Amino acid sequence: MILFGMIILTGILFQFPGLYPKNFILDAVFGFLGLGAVLTGMFLRMSARAYKKARSENGHGLVTGGPYSFVRNPMYLGTFLIGSGFILVVWPWYLLPVFTYFFPQRFNIQIRKEESHLQKTFGASYEAYTQKVPGFFPRLRDLKRLKWNEVFPAEEMWSTKEKYGLIWGPLLVLILAFLQQRMVQ
Repeated sequence: MILFGMIILTGILFQFPGLYPKNFILDAVFGFLGLGAVLTGMFLRMSARAYKKARSENGHGLVTGGPYSFVRNPMYLGTFLIGSGFILVVWPWYLLPVFTYFFPQRFNIQIRKEESHLQKTFGASYEAYTQKVPGFFPRLRDLKRLKWNEVFPAEEMWSTKEKYGLIWGPLLVLILAFLQQRMVQ
């Protein structure tokens, strides 16, 4: 539903070419960074789902390793990176701060429900985890000490439906970027 809305909004924005900067180099840099963010988000979602699936004892165990060791909500962070990447590629780049503000607001209710359930289920161990690991945006110092092969376990990552995002995500980015070039220029 959100993706469909973003595609519709993208089409509307394309009708106002004056919103887009006319700097080829800047556009290419943002396009490259955006595609990187989309791919990173896709890989993070794949990793988080696979890691949890392999270690949560059918949903009954607290998962704190892998991608859950640097952020409590890696699936949402992955989705945020995907959305940010789409903005950098096909929307005016200056909308990224607006997206950054509103994205967590959109998922706040869901995150609170999930965290309330985890608190009731795991009690003190979940409380200790929340004190150690940030909820949505990771701390830079935590990223430095990560073992990337644990965060992105290559064999496990391909075991979930998230792998299909590696096809449709970049493909949709490229289609929208092509349409943007045709309609905005």
